[in-house]
Amino acid sequence: MLSAPGNTNINYVDAMIALEKRIRSPIVDGLFYPEEKAKVLSYMKGIGLERGKGGLAQAIIAPHGAWEISGSLAGAAFASAGGRTGWKSPSRVVIMGPIHDNREKGLFLSNSHSFQTPLGDIPVDQQATEWLESYSPLFEENDIPHLHEHSIEVLLPFVKYCFPRAAIVPILMGRPRVQYTTTLAKALRAVFTPETEKTLFVVSFNLSKQPDEMEALGMAKHCLKLFREGKRDDLREAIHSGKITGCGSALVSALLQSGLVDAARPCLASNTLLSARGEKGKTMYYGAFSFV
Repeated sequence: MLSAPGNTNINYVDAMIALEKRIRSPIVDGLFYPEEKAKVLSYMKGIGLERGKGGLAQAIIAPHGAWEISGSLAGAAFASAGGRTGWKSPSRVVIMGPIHDNREKGLFLSNSHSFQTPLGDIPVDQQATEWLESYSPLFEENDIPHLHEHSIEVLLPFVKYCFPRAAIVPILMGRPRVQYTTTLAKALRAVFTPETEKTLFVVSFNLSKQPDEMEALGMAKHCLKLFREGKRDDLREAIHSGKITGCGSALVSALLQSGLVDAARPCLASNTLLSARGEKGKTMYYGAFSFV
């Protein structure tokens, strides 16, 4: 029953509006990051992130750990693109994240109209989503994986804070396969090559996650070295050969293969490496990178 007698028309309209406005609600707010707007703004100020100030990166790579562990690095990554204001400001943020459930396979777009954050809702770029979906049958417009995954969500308050007018194109990748990486790379190139000036590419990526702490550190330092020295080809080969197997590495590979950052130099958004002891005793390392 939609309403009590006398309010049928009003409540029916409300119900239809709710159905038409599909909003993806947060699942790790209050756990991975603050759920209150004031606390989010205070956090941004505390890490020195200022809206409208920073670099002009075309693409950034940020970690998806809890903010208390790796949020400062996510902030550094977004700061490297924060100077893109005025006509340089991106109207679209293509944000790509891995799915932690290994049972999921494929490339998943969102059919939500917006994603909710403590700083306000972010609209989904429906047109760009349709462009990607029409490019290959490997893209599936399916919100179910998005409803259970945090790798994109934890970065969205940074998107809203730095680029409050931008829409997003959320893309999740399930269990990494060469076919998915190649298809994503080709689709990014085909769809966004004419749109690069108005687009920021964001990859959600944790450097390493290994049972052996020294192995995790070695992998993280190797990745850091390749970015510091701007060795794009070596970085691509290290991911392809398995020398770098961080959470989201296939998405970094797709960005590199797309050719969209060929004219940009890979570099460090921060010289800092942060680590945490995760599930099943595995050590995780986090870093922040950009293409400028």
